[in-house]
Amino acid sequence: MNGEALKHRRVYEALLRMASELPADTALPTERELCASFAVSRSTVRRALHELEVEQRVYRQQGRGTFVAGPKIDQLLELTSHTEDMRAHGVRPGSKLVDVSRITADGEVASKLELPVGAEVLRIERVRLADGEPIAIEALYVDAERFDDLMSALGEEGSFYQLLHRRYGVDLASADETIEAVAAGEREAELLGTVPGAPMLLLARRTVDTSGRSTEYVRSFYRGDRFRFRAHLERPRPAATPAAPTFRLGREEDAPELAAVFADAWRAGYGGIVDDAVLEALDDAELTEWLRGLVASRIQATIVALDATSRVVGFARVGDDPDDARRGQIYALYVRPDAAGRGVGRALLQQGLDALAARGRNDVTLWVFKENERARALYASCGFVPDGTQRVEAQFGAEEVRMLRTAGRAAAAGDGAPPLGAAASAG
Repeated sequence: MNGEALKHRRVYEALLRMASELPADTALPTERELCASFAVSRSTVRRALHELEVEQRVYRQQGRGTFVAGPKIDQLLELTSHTEDMRAHGVRPGSKLVDVSRITADGEVASKLELPVGAEVLRIERVRLADGEPIAIEALYVDAERFDDLMSALGEEGSFYQLLHRRYGVDLASADETIEAVAAGEREAELLGTVPGAPMLLLARRTVDTSGRSTEYVRSFYRGDRFRFRAHLERPRPAATPAAPTFRLGREEDAPELAAVFADAWRAGYGGIVDDAVLEALDDAELTEWLRGLVASRIQATIVALDATSRVVGFARVGDDPDDARRGQIYALYVRPDAAGRGVGRALLQQGLDALAARGRNDVTLWVFKENERARALYASCGFVPDGTQRVEAQFGAEEVRMLRTAGRAAAAGDGAPPLGAAASAG
């Protein structure tokens, strides 16, 4: 720091200690006295006082001087009422009723209370007190039909939340609250005993009860020089990474789960690709028996993917290419929709390729619906390319293309390629 900065810091810290040790509203020495005491210029003193004023450690009154500001009420952000808050701080709560009226809800209030625009609501405006000092203006909105006799029950010293529980059997569960910095208007300044332009905190809170019903909407102006809010924050824990799937050969007893995977994948992935009648005709019992027979086959292999709970989340069927026994073929590859996006499809595909390679089938084909762009992108990222062969099977009525992966083509993983959600060709 240079010399001026050091002087300012010395004066600021000395005045800060002075303000913390003196009672609220005590006058500080004059600027001239402070200049003489610290042997600094008036600009240095004024700079330190201005900084303390911005921090609301002191306040100035024109023609009178600078005074020690009172301590702020340090309020933890919780779903509590003003009465409960003040009593928790050992402060006597109080309220002054400013206005109570029945009004029609505008768009904002109606939306917060989940009422139609124009519905009748009660608006209750009060000045909130702490040991008799005004600290906030609160405008409370509630459904007039639901709380018709509210005002006859709410006294100036009572807690609204306790009243809701005692009289209406309503217990609050949660709230959404926003806090904004605003400047006091003339009306707010008059009601709170401050000056226009003084710093204020505008809180807007929507509260719902334990049944999930919107119960109140509150807009409150708090004096920035008397109030501050405190919240306890923790870094969010990273979302748990799903355990990597495990793989094994399919068993006949897997057939019901395989049928469920098949049906869910077709319904989620092939809408708009195959005729809706095909999807509607999928029958769990028929699929189960069909897949039980495929799993039992000795010339094909069914590889299943299991999650951490041993639930079948996907499967692939592989074997020789019917058109060229020197090649292998991925007959089918399906993943449950709720397991999509986790790399299960890509891992299953690699398991199938490894199984075929172990049988000496390094050139591999597969069929995929032409319109299934997501699956085609996955296969392309693993080295498959269309070989120009196409077909339309009568039972599906949708065009399929054949893709080929040769032994000499690098099976690049393709970091940006989407994992397979539900795509395959039934062989």
